[in-house]
Amino acid sequence: MPKRTAQSTRTGQLSGVQLEISGIHNDGLRESVTLINRGTVVQPLGGWALATLRGERFYFFPDDLILRPGKMVTVHSGQDAPDMSSAAPHELQLVWAHEQMWNNGGDMAVLFDANGVEVDRYAYPHERIMGSGNRRRKRLLHDGETWCIEDQPA
Repeated sequence: MPKRTAQSTRTGQLSGVQLEISGIHNDGLRESVTLINRGTVVQPLGGWALATLRGERFYFFPDDLILRPGKMVTVHSGQDAPDMSSAAPHELQLVWAHEQMWNNGGDMAVLFDANGVEVDRYAYPHERIMGSGNRRRKRLLHDGETWCIEDQPA
């Protein structure tokens, strides 16, 4: 019998999924960003990225991560990021880095799907920015060596 191997699924946002950034917490040396699936379908997050707009830093989600409807995943960073060995098994908790990723004076988190298309954005400390007419949607691009964020054409 041939050996089966798990394959990662890299997709854009599936129909029936409504993935959004529900909040950013920047509390000194402990930072976190929480995503929630408000839709009715599971969403594989392999190849998806969370980015800081000011510093253009990127977190790529694990290939085997799947976010079920109504569930949340929190991505931690900072010197005081928690030790994930203490996380409850039902909680989706990830560590980006043990250094500061988010600008203390304000920043914008941008969520990109596996195709580099902007799915959602969240600015702090200001109110949520959704589909603002004066802000063009972003695109995540890879030139073979580095990643960058560019405005999508109008």
